[in-house]
Amino acid sequence: MSEQFIVSLITFVIMSFGTLANLFVFLAAGKMGSMNSSFGIITKNQAICNMVMCLIFLLYVCPMQLSNSQPLVNYSRFLGLSAMTVYEVSNQLHLLLALNRLCAVFWTFHYDQIFNKFNTNLMKNVACLIAITMCIGFYEVLGCHFSYNDISWTFVFLNTQNCSTITWYSDFILNISMVALTLIINLLTAYKAGKDSRNLLSSVGVQMSKEQKQRENSFIRQSFFQGASIFAGQVTYYVTAPLVSNSILLFLDASLWAFMHAVEGGIILASNKEMISVVKKKRRRINCIGVRVDVLETANDVGIT
Repeated sequence: MSEQFIVSLITFVIMSFGTLANLFVFLAAGKMGSMNSSFGIITKNQAICNMVMCLIFLLYVCPMQLSNSQPLVNYSRFLGLSAMTVYEVSNQLHLLLALNRLCAVFWTFHYDQIFNKFNTNLMKNVACLIAITMCIGFYEVLGCHFSYNDISWTFVFLNTQNCSTITWYSDFILNISMVALTLIINLLTAYKAGKDSRNLLSSVGVQMSKEQKQRENSFIRQSFFQGASIFAGQVTYYVTAPLVSNSILLFLDASLWAFMHAVEGGIILASNKEMISVVKKKRRRINCIGVRVDVLETANDVGIT
């Protein structure tokens, strides 16, 4: 089996899973009453970012890996720019979600004024505008193109000293700092929320239920794994990928930042039982509709209806 086929298969499998997982997150969030809020708006936009990233690799990078089509490669910098823009928007939405939780816990009485639907949409649009402006400025105007490379079978920045300096600060330092800040805020929020819940329950002589403990632990796990996955994607691209000689390992190291968008959908579903139950209900409904259609068709065939 050729290395070219192996990397395209890896891309196809991971990004297909990511597309479906994030689609389930988006659909489930739309069905959950608890997601009819600013938190739900940000979560659904986060899922859309993840899906777009998965589709860029599934519909554009995967065909390039298989065919190495020169026309596709020539214009790949525009898809690379799109991928980087989505990545930056996604990281800013992660931070916005963390601030949303922080505000809900520390400034409960001001939460509805700060994170009403208008302000949330405004903050989301500002995040998109910042990401678009920054990416066009650094990676198009300054010429640090993020285009497909047939050696690593993924997007890479233009290999010049100037671009290395620019991307070290505009991508690595900026996003590592943002991920670290997001993780710290989430862990601080989890600690404060858990402490307040325990104090409230102990004041009335009630212990925290098993379900409450599981919900708290799920939130901590989700925050940690999401932060760790984004952090790992940055570190592997800038630190370990230049040290790898094996072509498949190089591809995995250089693509991990994008693959994490696929994994994130699975992390959210695995950490949120309510969302999983919504997905299961939807599947059961589809199955019931399918059974009903089969019964009606059978009835028509034997002349019952």
